[in-house]
Amino acid sequence: MSVFDIVGIKKYGQMVLQAQTVKFEKDSKLVLAPIEKNMDPPKSLTIIADRIEVVDHAEITYDFDGLPGFDPDTPAPPQTGTVPPSPSGSSPPGEGGYPQATDGGDGQPGQTGLPGIKGFDAPELQIFVGEVIQAYPDAITVNFKGQDGGKGGRGGDGGSGGTGQKGAASQTSDSWYDGDECDREPGRGGIGGKGGDPGFPGRGGKGGNGGIVKIFAKTGSLPAVNGWKFIVKGGKGGDTGDPGNRGAGGPGGPQGTQNDPCPARPEYRGSDGPPGQSMDEVDPNWTTTYRGKDGQDGEANTYELSGVPS
Repeated sequence: MSVFDIVGIKKYGQMVLQAQTVKFEKDSKLVLAPIEKNMDPPKSLTIIADRIEVVDHAEITYDFDGLPGFDPDTPAPPQTGTVPPSPSGSSPPGEGGYPQATDGGDGQPGQTGLPGIKGFDAPELQIFVGEVIQAYPDAITVNFKGQDGGKGGRGGDGGSGGTGQKGAASQTSDSWYDGDECDREPGRGGIGGKGGDPGFPGRGGKGGNGGIVKIFAKTGSLPAVNGWKFIVKGGKGGDTGDPGNRGAGGPGGPQGTQNDPCPARPEYRGSDGPPGQSMDEVDPNWTTTYRGKDGQDGEANTYELSGVPS
């Protein structure tokens, strides 16, 4: 008699498992997973057995990403890709016109972060069995919950505001009666440019869909399989990514050059530009706005099977 014995954690990479007896030893797990490098994950499993024996408690689950933890219990990895910072505003060169020099350009807003990684959809499971022998009514847990989505990427930084242009120099003129006199005071420096707003966070990855589970059993074994625990909820959407930093305001341009006998006018320095808005100012609900969508719930059903020996 062929026996497929499951001891500890047993990874299985085929779409069909057929044996006269499938035996789950104490605290064993049958994990649907790729078992060879570069192998595509099997998206379904069909178990065909005359008998299923469960010594104590056991679990059927899946692991497609190969990372620590089984996929129903661990989210997809966070998005590590980044977007570049945005350009700073222009800083007009040289000396500006009178009385006011040109203002610095505004920094560009940050780019939206990259979306999070989608959670895996749980596979499909079908079991055809004649007889079930188990120690407890809840002997098997089928954990085919969809994987939670990964956290979204970080938003890009807003560009800094440009520096205001330097003011025009003061001018003097010669007077035949009194020597040099101030003909024009120093010009005002340009205002610094506004910093760019932070880049929106990357949207969290979509949660994977829950699995489809169908158990076909002989009439006498239906009460046993109906006592199993089926977890087929959709995965939660991934967390919102982090926003970028807002850009700093540009410094104001200096007053124009002071030439004697014109007075110095330090107060003519251009004012600094304001920084970009904070993400809370841009979108007060950003922590939820950019959360990933939840996956759809799966379904689990049991059916009477005729024609299989018990």
